[in-house]
Amino acid sequence: MTKHIAIIATLDTKGPEAAFMAGKVRDRGHVPIVIDVGALTASGEADFSNTSVAAHAGCRLETLVRTGERDKVMKTMGSGAAQVLIALLREGKLDGVIGIGGNQGTAIAAMALRGLPLGFPKFLLSTVASGNMRPYVGHADIGVMFSVADLAGGPNPVSRAVMSNAVAALLGMVETGERISLGRRDRTIAVTSLGNTEKAVSRIHQQLARRGFQVITFHASGAGGSAMEALMEAGIFGGVIDLTPHELSEEVVGAGAYVPVRPGRLETAGRAGIPQVVSTGGLEYLCFGPKESIPERFRRRKTYFHNPNNANVKISRTEMAQIGTVMAQRLNTATGPVAVLAPAKGWSVYGSKDGPLYDPRGNGMLLQALKEHLKPSILFREIDLHINDPSFADICTETLIGFLQERE
Repeated sequence: MTKHIAIIATLDTKGPEAAFMAGKVRDRGHVPIVIDVGALTASGEADFSNTSVAAHAGCRLETLVRTGERDKVMKTMGSGAAQVLIALLREGKLDGVIGIGGNQGTAIAAMALRGLPLGFPKFLLSTVASGNMRPYVGHADIGVMFSVADLAGGPNPVSRAVMSNAVAALLGMVETGERISLGRRDRTIAVTSLGNTEKAVSRIHQQLARRGFQVITFHASGAGGSAMEALMEAGIFGGVIDLTPHELSEEVVGAGAYVPVRPGRLETAGRAGIPQVVSTGGLEYLCFGPKESIPERFRRRKTYFHNPNNANVKISRTEMAQIGTVMAQRLNTATGPVAVLAPAKGWSVYGSKDGPLYDPRGNGMLLQALKEHLKPSILFREIDLHINDPSFADICTETLIGFLQERE
């Protein structure tokens, strides 16, 4: 079956490369749709010109360019390209998208790709893909490939091979991939996890599956929690056990490798009215990479290396109180039922008694702030168990099921 494949590129600098990739799409029997996001030189080879892309963002291209504000130009062209893609998708004329570019082209294409639904085939071929791609990818499921050679001067023996492989990768997604498809929303539950809470998550998964629920687990890596919340907005979930809201700590402190890629952790479920059981997994430390990645201001704190490339740095007691306050404020806005369950014997493997990050006084300061600021209508319980005790996992599971049964 013929598919429609969009190619996003700045044709003023990547015209020959875009044409080459469009040819590869045609060779496979599909229809290429070239979208020009370059703001300078228009090209008649585009199916959507740069003028059209700017117009989709509500701007005249000439006016935009005259501002001389490069950041504004890039954001506008990225937004316009996203609107083009969404319109094509609604019309049933889009089956996959590939973006190509250097630093600026990558940023523009990535903005457009992030506007597509999770599970939709999307790919990015970039000269900067060997670096930190989180600012470009965010929580989106974008396939990324490093271009090896620069994408300049037309196809050459190196770039030709890489571009061909990139197109083949996208077409593999389009032709044989699978979209996200779930059954009843009220039987689909989200759970958050880190390695430090994996035992509890496994128990929760088993118990919910035994009761006929579909369980989807998200790693609290900054992108994981943000992806979960994006799917909440899409109406995927009937409930959530946010066992490991670790990303909240990094958002409040403003440091760590797992700062959520979209702000407002712990607000989305409440805004959507989704029943939620929230615990304190991983709230007592920050995650960094290797030792040299730890900022200077944190290097005198208690630190445990999960492995040579993953450092867990203890959060200060003052910060713990701040986290508890923000946690309460965000949960207070929920329009659905909420329970906060805190295991008194530790919130992680490393934060358990005799663990390298054990700090009952710091934990107590966070919990005290929670108790002081949570609305009376929110259930709050301190339970004399460790977070990874099977009994604690069972209490979380039964509490959520109770919320769901009340809605039947």
